[in-house]
Amino acid sequence: MATTGATAKSKQPLSKEQLISGFNELRQQQRMLASRISEIEMDMKEHDLVIDVLKGVDASRKCYRMIGGVLVERTVGVVLPGLITNREKMKEYTDSLRTNLETKGKELNQFRETHGIQIKADDSKDEKPAPKSGDRQANILASV
Repeated sequence: MATTGATAKSKQPLSKEQLISGFNELRQQQRMLASRISEIEMDMKEHDLVIDVLKGVDASRKCYRMIGGVLVERTVGVVLPGLITNREKMKEYTDSLRTNLETKGKELNQFRETHGIQIKADDSKDEKPAPKSGDRQANILASV
């Protein structure tokens, strides 16, 4: 009866350390999704720049494209449709990542509410040195 053991395990209250680690894991997943969205948006901007330039160029003109680390010579007429298709696929992918990010945010909020987790920002600047840029200090309070 493996399902009974899994059910009994899920009903046991989580320790404070388990709550904090679960919460931090969800936050890390959320950050990774946001980071990936940002990376792809930068690639999309680069694609937009190249597409705008190539639209004003003769379709029979030679151009070079990096494919899998190899520089390949093609014509603008061949490269431009591929760039436009890639740009559209990136847009679809970022839309799906945004949906996943929203879902992860809801999951994180539900986890916080379910387990009574509160985040208290560290506002005492007199006692501790200021955090480095990009660092965020927070205390997680979990009632067990």
